[in-house]
This record gives sequence, structure tokens and C-alpha cells, in this order.
Amino acid sequence: MPQPGDGFFLPGIVKPEEIKAVVAGSALPLNALAWPGLGDAACLGKLGVRRLSAGLAIAQTTWNTAEKLGREFLQGGSSEAVNSEAKPYSELQALFGENAPSI
Repeated sequence: MPQPGDGFFLPGIVKPEEIKAVVAGSALPLNALAWPGLGDAACLGKLGVRRLSAGLAIAQTTWNTAEKLGREFLQGGSSEAVNSEAKPYSELQALFGENAPSI
């Protein structure tokens, strides 16, 4: 019997019919990895996917944005580039406090 942490990922699988076939052919839960073309969580749940992971995508996107902002700031010297979408400190602190939202 599978344990709560058991399961497997098939990075790159996005077609509903393939996902459904894998789920049907495995005793372990299928965990989906965020990938271009992958359906949303509701669709994946209907196909039998048990877990959806962003993998490194959020960190990769964050570092890509940081690089772009840093280059723009260093090359152009404009403070607007690095401050235009900055999250206020109070909101950042709230993310890590006792009443932090569940994401």
C-alpha cells in the first residue's frame, strides 16, 4: 500500500490522455510538474493527479527577473526600474508572521 510520501513525477507530460493512461497504469500517485502546456490544478485533479509542484520554476523566474532589474539599474542608473513593483516591507513581513496566508 502506498505511503503518504510515495508518488512519482514525469516531467514534461502534459497531454490529458497520456496523464490519464499513466494514472490508470500505476499503483503510485502521479505528481505533476508545472510545465508549459500543462492543464490547471482542477483539470489535473479530474485526471487523477495527486500533487502539483512548481519545481524550480518560481525560483528560476525570480532570478530571471532579478537579473533583468539589476542590469537595467546598473546600466541606466534609474531607481524606478527596481522600485516600480517592489512589495512593501509590511506585506513581506506579513508573509512570514503568525497570520501568514496559506498559499
